[in-house]
Amino acid sequence: MFQLLPGTGVRLPHHAGTLRFGMSEHAAQWAVSSICAIRPGSVCGTAWAFSGEYLGLTIDVWGAPEGLHAQRLGYVELLRISRDSSGAEPKTPALVAVVHEGVDLFGRPRDEIARHLPPESRVNHGTGLSGGYIQSIGLRSPFWSIPQR
Repeated sequence: MFQLLPGTGVRLPHHAGTLRFGMSEHAAQWAVSSICAIRPGSVCGTAWAFSGEYLGLTIDVWGAPEGLHAQRLGYVELLRISRDSSGAEPKTPALVAVVHEGVDLFGRPRDEIARHLPPESRVNHGTGLSGGYIQSIGLRSPFWSIPQR
């Protein structure tokens, strides 16, 4: 289970630790690599980025923008991996829980979880009108804004 900790970061499954905003790239890589293989990435305007896959989720981790906090963790996003070539939104719960306030955000239809979403989160609700599940959720450090992808 992943647990969203707004303002702090994301607690990883299997006692792998917590991705804490402000931690170093090395510490963030070590935590994520304890549950899955990681691969380097690139996000324009950030000092570093990497990702991994865990039970049908992609974990995207970014450093803060260049500047004062450039070498520190600034953003974590959890995305459901679509096995459908059409990219259609998920119609079933995810294999692993992503929890905030005791509610599995990827395990219940999007209509049921709206009030449980952290206000500072960045959510891709999908394109359907009802019945589907959210596709991704991201949290950012309180000390920076999200760069455009």
